[in-house]
Amino acid sequence: MRRAQSGFTLVELTTTLALIGVISAALMAVMTNLNTQSERMNSQTELLVASKQLFNFIEPWAALAGHKQATPALPQNKAYEIVSASHIKFCYDLDAATRQQREFRLHDKKLQERVENNFGCTVAPNETGWVDMSAPLIRALQFSENDGSAYSLDMRLELEKLVPGTDEITATTMRRRFNLFAMTLY
Repeated sequence: MRRAQSGFTLVELTTTLALIGVISAALMAVMTNLNTQSERMNSQTELLVASKQLFNFIEPWAALAGHKQATPALPQNKAYEIVSASHIKFCYDLDAATRQQREFRLHDKKLQERVENNFGCTVAPNETGWVDMSAPLIRALQFSENDGSAYSLDMRLELEKLVPGTDEITATTMRRRFNLFAMTLY
């Protein structure tokens, strides 16, 4: 009488290993795709958060533009000035003795700010005093008076970022209208 052999044959083991390899390769492809999608969504979220922060840097100063307390009074045409499409100046009185000018501009894909006590509220031609306010994410920045209102200002912002682990660039464009509240008080 012959004893029955137990165990798997070589063909069965090879087939099982091949199936495990195919399933593992498919799972790796799915995981890589999910990771790329997650990085893409994270990058897009970072751009949205950055755009909100950039708007929040500028909005309070736009609202304060033209605030008058000092003598002589700040003329309305000095309250703000669009120096170039990506450079704006706000002027306001902090108190009866101090007039301040705050400028924002795009430089090397970053938002920069410069603050000066400047009673004449004139743009300084020098390049000193600028401070970086953001990471280098800004592709374009544009200030405009599109609606024709003397009491509002439009800001258009284009941001871009390289998605980590890929050669893709994610981008977003945001626009906000700022109300020039202090100019409506006088």
